[in-house]
Amino acid sequence: MVPSATVNVGGLSDFVQPYRALFRDRRLFTAFQAALSGILASGTTCLAQMARVAPGTGAYPQAERRLRRLLHHDHQRSDLSADTLLDQIQAHGAARVAGSDEVVVILDGSDLRKPHSQTLEYLDTVRDLKGQPVAGYRTLNAIGLTPDGRQTLLYHTLYSALAPGFTSENTMVLQALAQITRVLRSAGVLRIIFVLDRGFDSLRILRRLRRLHVDFVIRARHLDRQTRPCPTGEGEPLHGALHRAPVSHVFELARPVKQGKRLIWRPTRTELRAQAVWLDEGRLPVQAVHLSFPTHPKEDQEGWVLLTSLPVSPGVDAGQVVRLYLRRWSIEDVFSWTKTALGWEDVRLHDLQALRTLVAMSWVVASYVFTLGETLNTPEVRLLAHLGGHVPHKNRSPGKKTLLLGLQRLAAAYLIAQTARHWDENVSGDDVLGGILGRH
Repeated sequence: MVPSATVNVGGLSDFVQPYRALFRDRRLFTAFQAALSGILASGTTCLAQMARVAPGTGAYPQAERRLRRLLHHDHQRSDLSADTLLDQIQAHGAARVAGSDEVVVILDGSDLRKPHSQTLEYLDTVRDLKGQPVAGYRTLNAIGLTPDGRQTLLYHTLYSALAPGFTSENTMVLQALAQITRVLRSAGVLRIIFVLDRGFDSLRILRRLRRLHVDFVIRARHLDRQTRPCPTGEGEPLHGALHRAPVSHVFELARPVKQGKRLIWRPTRTELRAQAVWLDEGRLPVQAVHLSFPTHPKEDQEGWVLLTSLPVSPGVDAGQVVRLYLRRWSIEDVFSWTKTALGWEDVRLHDLQALRTLVAMSWVVASYVFTLGETLNTPEVRLLAHLGGHVPHKNRSPGKKTLLLGLQRLAAAYLIAQTARHWDENVSGDDVLGGILGRH
């Protein structure tokens, strides 16, 4: 078993104290902390593997049964659920950026794919990396970025369109926008900028953003939508209005391109056009920026069209809009990391609510790892960075992947020592490692 000392590396015990309000029993809260530690140390949401390394849950297989009971809400003394975790995640995330002059909020979805599953409750249909339909669930997530480099989780939910009570994805997005705006405003954030990708440019979402009095940058999908050059002008498709606008800038853009699970940045010659347009029959003014790629990359023949509430004048303003949209790709890195390093696609619980709770707990763990890089002055975090392979450099701090790898290596070393001691009181962990590695 991994010791409780491992749980405290970097302050996990302190980090999860706001979640104590969900438990009316100290032992249940201890089990919750152990489950988070199990995700951290094992790199998976598979309960069997979590239970083998989670401290404070007792001997295996009893430990797995305790974790399963916790997740299935079999305790009247616990309010643990995906929804109550979301409330705490939002409050915790907003507290970390409280008082900031500006927070950029990147809201996007990510599929949880279960292609070989048949018995999980309310299995939906999602797309695999090749665009083929497979079984799975959908998630909606938001991270907040501050000008000084802080990153925090502000929203997470997992859902199925087949579950009872589901309305629509648009409704879920509208609710998420309102919730995130409310908690950030309560935390004293002065300016909120939402950055959204294709699929979030419906008129309902654009109207909601206007009513919330927040700024936004959205990549448009509906390029044939009717627009007007002024509230009472003649209507024409959005792509037509932009093609008529003159090219204001030509430059080389590092364009993100997906290659399987990898994201590469490809230098691409880019032409920029900008045009003020009116949507929703002349009731909704926005600025439109068109980035076209004359070399016609296969995957981006139409280029990018960005809709924004920000001013777009020649030069600096248009560049700001492009840079904000490029920050959207940071959430792709977060998705890739959480799926591989925290294993939230490994979840195997049949009950949808329990499954939602466990995946939400993996995002609590992700949020904790976000904070580790902000405490590099502590010897514990420096040790994790060293174990994760970080080479000290004055201009390069260890990232979340490095710190989590270091923590998992530390947990694995302790698990080896504890297992060896369990088998034979006279055999040390060093003896076991020496035998395996051929050292005498």
